[in-house]
Amino acid sequence: MKSIIFTIISILFLPHEIRSADCTENDISQFSVSSCTCRDSFHDCPTTCPLPGGCGPTPTPKLNTCDVGCTDANIDCNACNLYFGGLCRCIRDRDCFHDGSTDPWTLLHDKTLITTSHRIPGILELGADNRGWQLGQLALKQGEGSTFDHGTLALNSVTSRTEDQVHIHVCDRPSSLLRDYLDKQMPGDFQSLKATDFEGAGFSKQEVRCQAAKTAQFNMAQLVTNYLMSLSPCDNFHVGAGLVNDKSGNTWGCITPHGSAEYLFCMN
Repeated sequence: MKSIIFTIISILFLPHEIRSADCTENDISQFSVSSCTCRDSFHDCPTTCPLPGGCGPTPTPKLNTCDVGCTDANIDCNACNLYFGGLCRCIRDRDCFHDGSTDPWTLLHDKTLITTSHRIPGILELGADNRGWQLGQLALKQGEGSTFDHGTLALNSVTSRTEDQVHIHVCDRPSSLLRDYLDKQMPGDFQSLKATDFEGAGFSKQEVRCQAAKTAQFNMAQLVTNYLMSLSPCDNFHVGAGLVNDKSGNTWGCITPHGSAEYLFCMN
């Protein structure tokens, strides 16, 4: 009997692992996650978030609270997985590709997504911040995720994104419909944003617009911002963007007026 009692008491007083609180938006934005736990499980949250004014189909991300992005209110949502999960782990492990000139933007562990610790839902809130695009171009030059010759970058529209935290796709596409088309064009004809005759992947002629430059750091944020300012508010929700380097070393920044930029730049 005494041995049974001793065993029970011993079990009760065994050291138990105490799980720290989930890392919050404030923890992640301050790069201070050593005393909290990066979430590793998420689920579909209950609320769909329609576009205002009937501007188009309801975006995919489901949240607890709409129109706030990845705040603590949406900490358990699949739509905030890359912020409270992937980015948090990068900050914790300190082993993800980044550069001091483009902080706080980071290439996540799988080297296919770039995001920031700032709460920015997507393309419409990005404004003049070009650091994510800069980091993407730097990553390609250094062979992170792909190469300068084969890599592409893509930022989806509001209507086609799956996360409610801004993220730039880094893709390895040595051959694609758009790349093959751009390789045959004269960059001198595209010194400003111009409609192309590209046709395919769900796009008709004159829909995809591109600008070319012989530069190591193409300012995609400025290109996108200027284009968005020329559109109606409803049209803005459908705009995506991407970047391709051609075989002659030219960088092409392109705008999509509808559909998925990821599909065009990374899957075709």
